[in-house]
Amino acid sequence: MSLRNDVWRAVIRAIEAAVPEYDPVNEKVSLGRAQKTRNYAADQLQLGNEMLTLDAGIGPGTMAEVLLRRTGGLTVVGLDASISLLKAARKRLAETYGNRVHFVRGAFEALPFRETSFRRIVSSYAFRDARDRAAAIDEFSRVSVDDGIFGIVDLGKPNSLLKRSLIEVYVRYLMPLIARRSMSGTITGNPWRMIYPTYQALGSNRELVEALSKRFTEVRIKEFALGGVIFISASKGPV
Repeated sequence: MSLRNDVWRAVIRAIEAAVPEYDPVNEKVSLGRAQKTRNYAADQLQLGNEMLTLDAGIGPGTMAEVLLRRTGGLTVVGLDASISLLKAARKRLAETYGNRVHFVRGAFEALPFRETSFRRIVSSYAFRDARDRAAAIDEFSRVSVDDGIFGIVDLGKPNSLLKRSLIEVYVRYLMPLIARRSMSGTITGNPWRMIYPTYQALGSNRELVEALSKRFTEVRIKEFALGGVIFISASKGPV
């Protein structure tokens, strides 16, 4: 459950390149599922006022904006390893949400926060990009309070071999093709081609749940699109 460093760096560069058209193209390549799953996750996170929430892998700020719009008193800490992506998120969010959103550079495998810092943690289409997912799970458990929720929205690898094969063909061939046809001339190359290497490195949905269950006591998964898109809710104690 890990990415090679060279692949990880290439993925970061691809996301940075995709920023100008990140949201509209992702909606096309996900067949309209990306934002719906973010909204579903926001519902399941049971957000409350003055609840400190970590957006792990904030990217250009898409998920953080969903959270901040929903709950007026929510405070979001946006974490990313990329300075460019943090700048993009700040540009998108800071003027509207002011001191309700803060930006921190860091990696999933060594979170720059104290233990039990967050009531809610969410990683939206970013967890699969971790260099070491087992170490990332340890860190997310460390900074989560016992009755908190760690939510993951991401691509999934179905347990069924048939479904997995169908999703893999879509991610490898059709997703980059749809992206290419959806992009305007503002982006050079095709950043969406880098989704497949991260998908290759994923374990199955069952394996991800099992890995989370080593550090969280309650882990539940909801599958969409034949299991190719997932939401996972994990907590260290009863919610």
